Amino acid sequence: MSCSTDALELLVDLGAMDEETNDLTDLGYCLSALSLEPRVGKMVIMSNLLGCTRSSTLMATAMSYKSPFALPPPSMRKASDQAKVKFSNGSESDQITSLHVLKQRDIMYKRGSLFGWCRENFLNFSAINMISDLRKNASRELESLGFPPSSESGFHNRNEEYPHLAFHQATICAGLYPNIAYRRQGDINFTTMSNKKAKIHISSVNAVKSQPLSTKCQVEENEVEFILYGELVKGKAMFTMENTSHLVSPLPLILFCGQLRVRPYQSQMTGAKKAILSVDEWLVFLCDADVAAALVLLRQRLDSVFALMTSDPSNYRNRLTQTQLNAIQTLDQVLKFAFNRGQSRSKQ
Repeated sequence: MSCSTDALELLVDLGAMDEETNDLTDLGYCLSALSLEPRVGKMVIMSNLLGCTRSSTLMATAMSYKSPFALPPPSMRKASDQAKVKFSNGSESDQITSLHVLKQRDIMYKRGSLFGWCRENFLNFSAINMISDLRKNASRELESLGFPPSSESGFHNRNEEYPHLAFHQATICAGLYPNIAYRRQGDINFTTMSNKKAKIHISSVNAVKSQPLSTKCQVEENEVEFILYGELVKGKAMFTMENTSHLVSPLPLILFCGQLRVRPYQSQMTGAKKAILSVDEWLVFLCDADVAAALVLLRQRLDSVFALMTSDPSNYRNRLTQTQLNAIQTLDQVLKFAFNRGQSRSKQ
């Protein structure tokens, strides 16, 4: 009974099921046609809005199967970890690490040197080929719904020519939420949305000692550091998070996740008028009132685009208004700006 209840709650949280009637929404019907787990399926559909469907389909299939990395013997653990870090290329994300692996896999396959390359980099030859085959299934399923082919150029892949981590992080966030945890300055471990203490699983690239998330949190005193995770596993002492991804900026949480609410706030010390943005009454952000108003308006317009996209996948692009197109253009700009700003602050 608990499993059924959890599954229904997940669909409601994703926006795939009406909470009162239990009827599937347009998003729910789309997800029901995909062989992907619902959260991963939403991630792929959302990537059409974010313009990175090709990359998202690769990450989604890897998330739905298993890690492309082989389990090394203890004596080669350090070399295996170094290979993971190399493929992560500073992304601090297991999903994006898998993306880089699969892109390189295609190159090695064409060269005819795939097997040797897998051995050199501690990759599971069978798993990596299975993931490559599964992405074709995911693409076909999306096409059957009316979405454009994930491998072709177009509006749905407009940010693939010059890929930016901001779009990859945003699509991961849209799919994995509410699987998110945070920590504050000086913390080693994280706290989940359900107030569970958790650490990063040893299999994650973010658990490697050279990675920033493997050490104490270094953010400013009034800030928090976010991490997304695929699964939460109960261990002997505490929970562990598998398939993790560092979320550099909280902006994707505000624009794509949960129920967004805003309320006014006035500083008692300065009298400055501010606003409090909250996501599901759990994640709370303080910002200038005009910034909050702009973000709420942008969220409303993006929600309308996503609703149109899931109700009419084959023709939504032709039905977008100029206001909605402007919102998508603004989205591309603010995601990159927020990511770059967050990354530069973390390096200070």
